[in-house]
Amino acid sequence: MQTTEFCDHLYDKSTDGYIQILKLDNKNNSGERTIKIYNTKNEGLRDIVEELHKKEDVFLAPNTMYIPKRRVENIRQFRALFQDIDCESMGLEKAETVYMIWIMHYEGKIPKPTMVTDSGRGVHLYWRIQNAPFGALNTWQELQDYIYYNLKHLGADRKATDGARVLRLPGTINSKSDTDCKVLYIDNDVEYSMYELREEYLNYKPKTHQLQMQQTKKIDNKVISNRFFNSYSLHMERANDLETLCRLRKYNMTGYRNMAVHCFAYWKGIYVRDNYELENVVIEFNNAFTEPLKETEVQAVLRCIPKAIDKFIAYEQGIRSGERKRVSKGMRDKDGYWYKNETLIDRLGITKSEQKHMKTIIGIDEKYDRNNERRRNKRRNEEGLTKRQIEQKKNIDNIKMLKIQGLSQSKVAKELSIGIATVKRYWNL
Repeated sequence: MQTTEFCDHLYDKSTDGYIQILKLDNKNNSGERTIKIYNTKNEGLRDIVEELHKKEDVFLAPNTMYIPKRRVENIRQFRALFQDIDCESMGLEKAETVYMIWIMHYEGKIPKPTMVTDSGRGVHLYWRIQNAPFGALNTWQELQDYIYYNLKHLGADRKATDGARVLRLPGTINSKSDTDCKVLYIDNDVEYSMYELREEYLNYKPKTHQLQMQQTKKIDNKVISNRFFNSYSLHMERANDLETLCRLRKYNMTGYRNMAVHCFAYWKGIYVRDNYELENVVIEFNNAFTEPLKETEVQAVLRCIPKAIDKFIAYEQGIRSGERKRVSKGMRDKDGYWYKNETLIDRLGITKSEQKHMKTIIGIDEKYDRNNERRRNKRRNEEGLTKRQIEQKKNIDNIKMLKIQGLSQSKVAKELSIGIATVKRYWNL
């Protein structure tokens, strides 16, 4: 059966977390379609999909959630990379599209899909991966965007690059086109490692070489991650910093609300690509304020986000494709938001005491304080002692031992090759 074959490809005994299935039902009295949601573990998945076999408009999330609530932040395991190709909107036949995708693979532009399905109006592509936890979100999103960027000309959908996305289940029916969704190709012998894919397709260098490149300040077309963040992880941590700031202020953000909502929507939008889901996340964030922005103001912010995300992907994936790019003033002002820490600190009114709770939005003084603290800690041993304190303790212990043996202060100084003043200072300790 198509549905079982599909499930067996993505989920096995290593699967952990909840798998969500959506079934769009017929319109209710208000003319709206209701949604039936199934959340199941791998053990019960096949019973549900068999029940939904040949039903209309059934969708499944390839990645699993640690709680039965489908959001990017709740991802338990990444099971696959995927792309939704609406080739018909580009005037392409499905067979022609699949052929072009295979050509791109043979040219070394994208990895070979492990499964291709007919979605009714297009094709869905899957790349089965060794399961990875939420901490791999940055790598997963970079790879997802890389594939999207290379397949955009065939009709790849940016909204389907979201880690919590659902796609049509083979063995069911697409009511819009009244066509069957089915598996076209499957290879159960292939399973990719995201980190191998990253090295092969994203121009990543080994970490030691990245650090060497930074230290010598040489720049080429390749991706150079800094010691802690790349562009993807930086956006996620800045969103976390912003939430930390709001908690510190007990969500009294009056005077800074527009900037806070604007930044939060953009930073979250790097990972939450579904516009409806992003809207819900941003509205929740705004409603937590002691004085929320008006709904029309929030909607005005959200209208700018899709274009900015498209520009972010084009810029980042352009670099990973070997293009020479730079962040221009116009790009910062219009299509992408590349704020410096100084700008964020000023426009959000972040104090020095608040910066101590941040990971990325910090000023020069806080940066120096952290570097100095790191250096101080590095100089100490497991007992928290510096080299000077270790030497001092060693002298005291040696002096005590020789004193017990009956040696005079002058003989102790000669025995240890230290000054008599040092011996006298520690003699009675």
